[in-house]
Order: sequence, then structure tokens, then C-alpha cells
Amino acid sequence: MRVHRPLLQPLPVRNQVIQNILNAWYRGAWWLNLLRPLASVYLWLRRWYLSRQPLPASNPLPLVVIGNITIGGTGKTPLVVALVAALQERGLRCAIISRGYGGTVGKGPHCVNNNDDAEYVGDEPLLLSQLTHVPVVVGWSRKTSIAWLAQKGNIDLVISDDGLQHSAIKGDVEWCLVDGSRGLGNALCIPAGPLREPAARLNQVDQVFVTGVASKLVLQQIHQFIHHKGVSHLLPQLDQLRRVADDQLVPWPEVDRPIHAIAAIGNPDRFFQDLRARGYQVIGRGYADHHPFKLGELPNQMLVMTAKDAVKCKLLAQKNEQEAGMPWLYATQSLTIAPAQIDALLAQLGL
Repeated sequence: MRVHRPLLQPLPVRNQVIQNILNAWYRGAWWLNLLRPLASVYLWLRRWYLSRQPLPASNPLPLVVIGNITIGGTGKTPLVVALVAALQERGLRCAIISRGYGGTVGKGPHCVNNNDDAEYVGDEPLLLSQLTHVPVVVGWSRKTSIAWLAQKGNIDLVISDDGLQHSAIKGDVEWCLVDGSRGLGNALCIPAGPLREPAARLNQVDQVFVTGVASKLVLQQIHQFIHHKGVSHLLPQLDQLRRVADDQLVPWPEVDRPIHAIAAIGNPDRFFQDLRARGYQVIGRGYADHHPFKLGELPNQMLVMTAKDAVKCKLLAQKNEQEAGMPWLYATQSLTIAPAQIDALLAQLGL
């Protein structure tokens, strides 16, 4: 007997709480000002911790750190993928390091392989490995991961997916991303706001990228904290549509009927807006970043998800197609980095 699950089941309490907090941070809820003393404590503890850490040693390989200073998605993954492709076109051999958030690898290093799953290495490293086909080394000690890659002797450059706040390493070049639709929120640090570190950090990185279409207010906010430095723009766009169960390319459906979508990323609404930009009426459900989907949680109807969610849902999708015959689909993203940005990066690295 075929079991028909509700199209979108109620959000888990944890997801709803996280979403409510993010909404408050980025919409500037007045009551967050009551948490300013706690934000001051957070900053004091952070400074105290950093003051007791040894200065990062020079990197055994050129290191580019791509990160952000906010909690919530800013589009790091498509930028890492695009950067790898651009550097490979210049004949450079790249590798990626990642903490492997959500996985169980531990300190590492562990190089992602075809037998790994998202529960072990994390959803983002697994996706990066599949999209770039370069070594992706996972472990909470990024310093150890870089040293391991250096011993291999066949890598020209390492890209760190996130890591601006990782005190054990310092990128030879640091790129920071800011979401164009949300900016820095209320520009306060945790827990009063979404900042992992003060906004003045933007003035210390080598390049600030704004992802997506930015409002005038967001650009004004960013320019309050940077001096004598330009802001570059990146426009990630949905590209291909594939089946989750087998990664087969499929055509985009007609836009004459609503589509149901899910996203367990830092900023789910960005994915839904990207779908709407293609002309779709979207019924979307956002989950907490890295949410581990379970059997029975998702509907046995046609569904569109992000590529990051697809790496966690392949086995579930295969079972769903056997039961209901309705495919789950995922959309990939692409973006273009200006050649001048690659030239500047290589000049800074001396490559």
C-alpha cells in the first residue's frame, strides 16, 4: 500500500527557533538591544582567547581563505567551485580544505572519496568534491590539512572553504562574502546580532564580495566599515536541474504551475527567490543549515532542492521514486569571476 505523506510537514522546533533568531537579526528587532551586554562579553572572550593563541605560521602552500563574518549563507560554495575552475584554466593544481561541519571525521585530515557520505565528511565537502573533482581534505584542524597536502607535493594552491575565524591559520589572500539582500543585519555581534566578529573585519580582508543583487541600503552599510577598498559583485544563478536519485540532467519544468521547494542552507529564502527569478511560483520550506533529512520527512511528490541538500538525500530519493514514481530534483548554481580578479589573486600570491 502506497503511503502518501503530507506535502510539507511542520518544521522541527529547532529549525523554527533558528529561523526566528535569524529573522530577528537581519530585520533588526528592537529587543536585540537588550542583548548588547552579552555581545560585549562574547567579544571580550574572543579577544581573550585569541590573545593566548600563537601567531599562525607561514603556510607551506599558498592559501586562499573564502569566508564571511555573518551567520547565515552568503554563497561560498559556488564561489569556491568557480575559483577552482578559473585557476585550473590557468594551469594550476588546486585543493580545498574544510572543517567538515556536520560530519564526524574529527581532527582529520581525511581526503573525501567516492565511498564517503555526508554524515561522515559533511554535506559541503562532499558537494565540493563532486563538483570540482579536486582533492577536498576535511578535518577541524585546517593547519593539519594544509600540512598533509604539502607533503603530497602535487598541489600549487589551497582554498579554504570558510575559515576567516580560524585562529590557527591566516590566509595569504582572504576573500569575504556578504549577502546582498541581508547585508550585515543589525551589525551587532552574537548573540545580539549575526556577526561572528566586528564589522571592522571587512577592512582587513583583501577583497569584499557582495553576492546577489544588493540594495542601496546594504551597500551603504558595508561602506561604513571599509576604507579605500572597492566592493565586487557576484551574481550566482541557477543553472542545471538534475534528478537527486541518479544526477541525471532534466529540463526545467514549465512555469505555469507552482513548484514545491526545500532548502537547508544558511539563507533558504535566497534559493526560493532564485527560483522565482526563473518565473516560478514557489511554495518553499526552509530548514536549518545542514539539516539531516530523515525518511518520511519529505513528501513523495515532485520537489526541487539545493545541490547541497541533494548529497544528503540521494538514498531517500531513490526510495521515494520506488514508492511514488515522483522524482526529487536539485538545481545547481554557477557564477563568473572577472578575469581581473583572478589576475589580482595570482599577483598577490606570486603565482
